[in-house]
Amino acid sequence: MQEPSDELSLYDLTRQRLREVLAGQLPGEADLEGTLTAYAYWVCMTVSKRGADWEAALRDYTDIALRRAADESKAERREVALLRRELARAHGPVLDVGAGWGRLAPLYDELGLRAVYVEPAKLGVQLMRRNGLSRIVRSIGEALPFADGTFPTKVIGWVLHHSSADLDAGGIACQAARVTAPGGMLLSIEPLRAEFDQEKWMSLLTQAGFKVDGVERFFEMPNSRGEVEHQALAIGTRGARCGSESL
Repeated sequence: MQEPSDELSLYDLTRQRLREVLAGQLPGEADLEGTLTAYAYWVCMTVSKRGADWEAALRDYTDIALRRAADESKAERREVALLRRELARAHGPVLDVGAGWGRLAPLYDELGLRAVYVEPAKLGVQLMRRNGLSRIVRSIGEALPFADGTFPTKVIGWVLHHSSADLDAGGIACQAARVTAPGGMLLSIEPLRAEFDQEKWMSLLTQAGFKVDGVERFFEMPNSRGEVEHQALAIGTRGARCGSESL
């Protein structure tokens, strides 16, 4: 079939096709709408970033959703509960780096927190705008367009473990520290596995200038390679000087 020529239309078609297959097939504890949103986004990102065939990516992610959606929905509920607890004592504005499609926007709204969303992917920016979000900045995390110490609260989720030739996790952590006010709150969420363990995660954060006050592992599940993945939240504060300032 002919694929739509623009990313937003392809996303809508992907979501529709996923609904046709997954509706009525997921366990009751799975969040169907949340699963459709996330998986349609991931399919489109796979096609956009890796040049994958859309039909093949759709089949692959459909199979993954059928196996993992219930656990992922449960994990997200636990993640959001932990974030709600920590953000209840936060001061705005909140900087959300790697905001995706604005997944955490309902939580910020619930808590009355003003948020600024940073996302490099065009599709994510388009989806957030379509959903009525404002204060959206399209930028890579390695070059945040904000003054030093602008934000008292910083959320960076599911970003740092992606370090590759195209993503500098250390650079993102340093930029996050630079734009966070001294003493400001950091909330970092990552999946821990063999190639990205807690030691590597903590090293990235502390070298950037954050003091990690605690780590809570909130869910465990096998990933697509059959390895055990520990999803965790790190809670920290920005030191008086960040790592990049002390160099």
